[in-house]
Amino acid sequence: MEEEVVEFNIAHNRKYSIDHLWYQEKDDEKIMVGISEFMGVEIGEVLRVILPQAETMVDEGQDMFSLWTGDEKIAFTAPFSGTITEVNGEVEINPDLVNESAYDLGWILVLQPFQFDMENLLEPDEYVEYLSEL
Repeated sequence: MEEEVVEFNIAHNRKYSIDHLWYQEKDDEKIMVGISEFMGVEIGEVLRVILPQAETMVDEGQDMFSLWTGDEKIAFTAPFSGTITEVNGEVEINPDLVNESAYDLGWILVLQPFQFDMENLLEPDEYVEYLSEL
């Protein structure tokens, strides 16, 4: 029986969550958020991105944004409380960016955390190890 091989990239200047989001600290203590390439491969083509309004406050565990594929709607929750300061309207217009440019043009939003420790997220090598156990 042949094993299925899934190819994807991991950006090494980010941290990851077990729900396949990446987090990149910005100079102004804000955090840019997007989905990992692995998640993009797993869910298939993203047909629609549902973004919140900028300046929306989110609590830990509250929905931050949603993606629609041909099969399902996937909601992503906030791992910490904060204010969404910016959203990438380009992914609403062109949802293909989420799959085609996950670590660059396909970013989803920018979050200003109230309190957050990036140490709670996985380093790129830890994320790869986590994926290998799935």
